[in-house]
Amino acid sequence: MSVDYEVKLTEMLKQAMKAGDKKRLMAVRALKSVILVERTKTGKPVEEKDAIQAISSYKKKMANALEQYREANREELVAGAELEIALCDELLPTQLSEAEIEAAVQQQMDEVGATGPQDLGKVMGPVMKKLAGQADGNLVRQIVQRKLGG
Repeated sequence: MSVDYEVKLTEMLKQAMKAGDKKRLMAVRALKSVILVERTKTGKPVEEKDAIQAISSYKKKMANALEQYREANREELVAGAELEIALCDELLPTQLSEAEIEAAVQQQMDEVGATGPQDLGKVMGPVMKKLAGQADGNLVRQIVQRKLGG
């Protein structure tokens, strides 16, 4: 099922306006701008995979910002960052469990005959394409390294 993220974000924007939820409204606008930037890059409607990648990237940026806000004791910014991360989670596909990621990694290792740390690239690239938006790249890398003995 394809999701039109621009339409979905517009609906979320309307709901936030009707509810008078200014914080959610600001967070939805931030995410909507991420998608609009993607559309501007290509001049065409944003494909689902590109939207997922853009939202995932934005979520990662916000997670880093959240850490910095906490370290600086900027509680007013912490709440906004947490809300934006939660909205990203609403839009992104459900994250796979570690066991599901391991199964995908093992399948790719079997397909390419990967046996050691030197085969990391043969496994990582295809697995990340296959699991786009459904798994954190750092977790996938840890699993691949563990399975390849690296």
